[in-house]
Amino acid sequence: MNTKLTILILVLASAVARGQERDYEGAMLNCITMMNSVSGVEETVRCANMFERIAHAEKDKWLPYYYSAYSLIVLSYDVKDLKERDEILDIAQGLLDSALYRAPDESEIHVLQAFLYPSRILVDPESRGMIYMEKMFQSIEKAKALNPDNPRSYFLEAVNRLNMPPSFGGGPEVARPIFEMAARKFEAFDNDDPLWPAWGEEQNTIELEKLDKLENQDNQ
Repeated sequence: MNTKLTILILVLASAVARGQERDYEGAMLNCITMMNSVSGVEETVRCANMFERIAHAEKDKWLPYYYSAYSLIVLSYDVKDLKERDEILDIAQGLLDSALYRAPDESEIHVLQAFLYPSRILVDPESRGMIYMEKMFQSIEKAKALNPDNPRSYFLEAVNRLNMPPSFGGGPEVARPIFEMAARKFEAFDNDDPLWPAWGEEQNTIELEKLDKLENQDNQ
């Protein structure tokens, strides 16, 4: 093949690839913006479906599956009908499995898995509590092992320690230093990917402020 023609083909192929990447990034950013502003079941499900459509078009990427699952997991905590909650979590788990298949060593996916389990517990705490609590902490430890600097793993651990009775290794005194560790991790966390998960920092700050108020009340 003519050398100039070969170079031209390579340049055109590279330009097409860059255009596709920009289209993917633009679509994802639009969906993330929508995800952060939606309210209600219908809007959240529509947002999750949009992420899933991107995932089907970008078959090698884990983030669209991640965000689709994340949308549904967040929604599940507000769903009062327990059967419906389980059905939503079943769909979210399938999406998480798809993300994990594409990036089995990604810490963020294991954190999101840990975020899913407490919603399962709330459907039937008596029969599910011990099973899913163990799974949740296993996922958190896996996330930490894969990336010790991921702040979301510490945030989730702190939230769950806070809501556990002291007899089971929980309570404010146990949770506070973990929240503080999460705060330091959030402050130091550096990832220049505009699509990277960014949730948890605001909630972590709120929980620390609540603990401060509780301690101040106790000292009065």
